[in-house]
Amino acid sequence: MILLFINSVSIDTLHPFFYVGLKYLGIKYKYGGNDTTGMDCSGFVYNVLKEFGIKAPRTSKDYINFGKNVPIDSIKPGDILIFSFKEQYDHVGIYIGDNKIIHASSKRGVIIEDLKYIYNYIKMARRINFY
Repeated sequence: MILLFINSVSIDTLHPFFYVGLKYLGIKYKYGGNDTTGMDCSGFVYNVLKEFGIKAPRTSKDYINFGKNVPIDSIKPGDILIFSFKEQYDHVGIYIGDNKIIHASSKRGVIIEDLKYIYNYIKMARRINFY
């Protein structure tokens, strides 16, 4: 699955967060988890950003004030997407381009997923500048 995805995306659109996020693919979901034995959505994003020396929030709700606000129709690879499924601001993931997100799904663990399945739940996007 990953090779097909990589071949379908221009290498210019891939963000360094994507490459780090790949190593977490398949890790099971664990509420409050923050390591390779299991992680939740904010634990996943926290760990990816930590590898770049970025001190990130540890809960989904705290991402609403992290980084710079970006209009949803202007998202770019590397932007943090914040969702509301059951509660307000209860999920985060990283946009990786080509209408895809990498995130820790509560049912499937860390996965790459097409945004078409969850687009209507996006509430905001945040851009993290780290260069």
